[in-house]
Amino acid sequence: MTGASILLVEDEFDVMNGNRIALELEGYRVLAADTLAKGRELVEREHPDLIVLDILLPDGNGLAYCQELRGKSGVRILFLSALNTKEDAIAGLRMGGDDYIAKPYLMDELLIRIETLLRRGKLIGTAEAPLRIGALEISSVPRMVRLNGQNLQFTPTELILLETLLRKRDQYIPTRELYERVWGMEAIDTRPIKQHIRNMRSKLGDNAPVAIESIQGKGYRIIKK
Repeated sequence: MTGASILLVEDEFDVMNGNRIALELEGYRVLAADTLAKGRELVEREHPDLIVLDILLPDGNGLAYCQELRGKSGVRILFLSALNTKEDAIAGLRMGGDDYIAKPYLMDELLIRIETLLRRGKLIGTAEAPLRIGALEISSVPRMVRLNGQNLQFTPTELILLETLLRKRDQYIPTRELYERVWGMEAIDTRPIKQHIRNMRSKLGDNAPVAIESIQGKGYRIIKK
């Protein structure tokens, strides 16, 4: 989605420069910071549409900053890190990240992930009637989830997961199919789905009019309580 602004928070110059050039060629407005302090300043001043956030930075940890941001912002966050274990990926998603790519990676993959994240947020789109089940509501413009009139801090990824499940209410969606619907690409690793579902269940709590069920081999579905 050209015209969107992307902040790169990365302390490796070659990685930063390569990503910046590739994104600018795609038509994005790119901001760059090689420390967490500079990144924080740019977020406050420029309000980017998406942050590509390294985890290990000279002056702080990207995971902690993501958690800090999630208390006040729904900006899309894509973690980019040399850390490449299951625990690291899950930690990034648990802190509120929308997606995670481990170094080294293909530039085409990074570009596709970024495009998909921006498309999820519907930066450009028409208003649609809110999707409602009882006291739970998803509005299209602005994109948000409300429960009993209160806004819930859903990330863009969690929001589209919830919307996808609600539109197929009572029907199981296989995990790989759900991944492909949300990420817009063939499933590479379905672990992010599981962590996002955990986050969603926690945010919905016990008072939501729906529950997210899962059965191994069948996938996930939403049912009305």
